[in-house]
Amino acid sequence: MATRRTISRFDRVNQWLQFARQWHIIDANHQDANKLGDKVAMHLMGKHKPIWHPETDCGDHVVVINCKLVAMHGFDWKHTLYHFNKEYPRSKADLPAWQIHEYDPCRIVFLSIYKSLGNNLIRRRHIQRLHLFVDEEMPEFIKRNLGNQLEQVQRVARRSDEYTLEERAAFPRLVKRYIYEKMGITLSSRFTTDHVHDWESIVNNPGRHIKPGPKDNQRK
Repeated sequence: MATRRTISRFDRVNQWLQFARQWHIIDANHQDANKLGDKVAMHLMGKHKPIWHPETDCGDHVVVINCKLVAMHGFDWKHTLYHFNKEYPRSKADLPAWQIHEYDPCRIVFLSIYKSLGNNLIRRRHIQRLHLFVDEEMPEFIKRNLGNQLEQVQRVARRSDEYTLEERAAFPRLVKRYIYEKMGITLSSRFTTDHVHDWESIVNNPGRHIKPGPKDNQRK
């Protein structure tokens, strides 16, 4: 007679978590909106569970923070248009992504996740477990329910002023220091007084360059 294997406590807890509604949190800081929507939609539908079925509602709750810092690829903020139609006369409108993001910072994340859920009726129940926040502030009862942190879909690059002094000294040099010492030139004397290091202070955006036209040359 074959002996029955006893389930361990760890396996039993994992089995309970499959049927329970877990709470996941993910940071949308500098994350691609489309990739983020695919990952959040997978947890809202419960596709990461072995008991998933297209007609079952076994998904979890997902909390997305820093929605105002979400990113899009290239010029998608300008060229991505969202169509809105209220079925009223002259109610159709195609709005760019940047205009929607300025009005509601959480709307772009909502639309990308809702699109990733697929074209079905059960996604109306899935989207009810989505919690979006503009920044890191959230109600206290949501913090108590959080049990897992999802990995971001892409790595966040650091600014040049966020590196430490040791990391700056380890940067590869285009010109060796001893070459200037042989020439009798110190590094501090090479630069002018108004020279700015990009890691010490952020350089302001000079704005868009306006090419002078033929009328401007005639005026001169």
